[in-house]
Amino acid sequence: MFLSGSTDQRSRLKKGSKSEATQLRIIGVAHDVFARDGYVKASLAEIVAQAEVTTGAVYHHFGDKKGLFRAVAEHLEAEILNEVAQSPGASDPWENFEAGIVATLNICARPDIQRIVFQEAPTVIGTAEWREVEMQYAFGLMQKTIHQLAAEKLIHAPDPNLTAQIILGAIIQAAHGVAIADTKSKALTDVTATITRFIRALRVA
Repeated sequence: MFLSGSTDQRSRLKKGSKSEATQLRIIGVAHDVFARDGYVKASLAEIVAQAEVTTGAVYHHFGDKKGLFRAVAEHLEAEILNEVAQSPGASDPWENFEAGIVATLNICARPDIQRIVFQEAPTVIGTAEWREVEMQYAFGLMQKTIHQLAAEKLIHAPDPNLTAQIILGAIIQAAHGVAIADTKSKALTDVTATITRFIRALRVA
């Protein structure tokens, strides 16, 4: 009486839930393997064994190894977006923007994101195709934010799209510097201060 929908509908939902859980389990294992070994050396057989699925299941859900890598990379892009969105915000648009920049730096300095998202994804997936993916996630959010700040006359940005690309590029390079630094905590503090000074130079006085 308290369950809505037919038995067939509930069965389909249950199957959908199981399918999603299987995909997430495969993506989780593949993430670790790709982050450790890189795309070329990553073993699909190892991923299958650790995820406790069949090779057929990987091909069914992702098409092939490249499709699985793309799913992992997109999952990380979504993770970056979610973590930035959940970072403590402020009522002031500029303070909120700065907080988002700092949160992005912290996340992007992670070695797994460095390797999968920034180093390998453009090569494995293709630069143009990967840029389309980025537009849905990190770059798209940055572009939208810069357009809003420019529209509110809070920053000097004659070309908001180019400004967004420059800022995101600076963040990626700064995060890469942190990832390879011997003392990561100090490097993160230094690059955060540098990026903060850089973006503040764009602010309308």
